Amino acid sequence: MKIKRCPTCGGKIKIYYDHEPGDEVYCEDCEKEFQLMSLSPIVLESFGRDEEYYFEEDEY
Repeated sequence: MKIKRCPTCGGKIKIYYDHEPGDEVYCEDCEKEFQLMSLSPIVLESFGRDEEYYFEEDEY
């Protein structure tokens, strides 16, 4: 297993030996998701799920 630092918060992103380019990985601290682009060197790309989710309250 390799550790990459999150570019957003500096937290740990674990890259396991069975990961392949194209896999999704995430930061344990801020839970931001990244796509693994390359293993040597490790290159991450923001996954693009930064938007907030809002739910409308039920009206009674």
